[in-house]
Amino acid sequence: MSTNYSLLFYLKKPKNYVSGAKPIYMRITINGSVCEISTGKNCDPNRWHSKANRSKGNTEEVKTLNSYLEMLNLKVAAINLEILKMGKTPTIELLKAKLIGKSENQKTLLSVLKDHNLKMESLLGNGFRENTLKGYRTTYSHLENYITKEYTIADIELRRIDHSFIVGYEYYLRSEKACSDISAAKYIKHLRKIINL
Repeated sequence: MSTNYSLLFYLKKPKNYVSGAKPIYMRITINGSVCEISTGKNCDPNRWHSKANRSKGNTEEVKTLNSYLEMLNLKVAAINLEILKMGKTPTIELLKAKLIGKSENQKTLLSVLKDHNLKMESLLGNGFRENTLKGYRTTYSHLENYITKEYTIADIELRRIDHSFIVGYEYYLRSEKACSDISAAKYIKHLRKIINL
């Protein structure tokens, strides 16, 4: 049973490309079979380090991008190991299906939070207080507004929530909603709880 696979991040030149950032793709190879998947991120070619498979620089934006790419790298390794533990031979098709969540019913952040709040509401006075529920309802409202504003979608899959989402949400809370340190920390704590459900 082969465990050999390789993963490479690279910049793909779009059609009619003139200048500016290029999309970052990952190329996964298993026993000669290859698949290419978009990471959903972009990078300026002048900032791309081909040998390192990462962006160059020390800015927060670069660190966030490189952390995301490292997370994808670890995710592919974990999926490969999971396939082996199931007693199957890793193939491009199997790995890609698990990576993009084809075989799973993907949950979304707001739907999980809504379900959480409904359960909490039914348990008021039995381990939960009205103020706690009020805080989670406010969290729902903040997240709904943030997702609509930043991603122009109604909801977001839990698997798409990464470091940059959380950093962006915290900035949104402090700048747009003028939340204090304590309030922002509380809403981030709520978000983390929902992600872990």
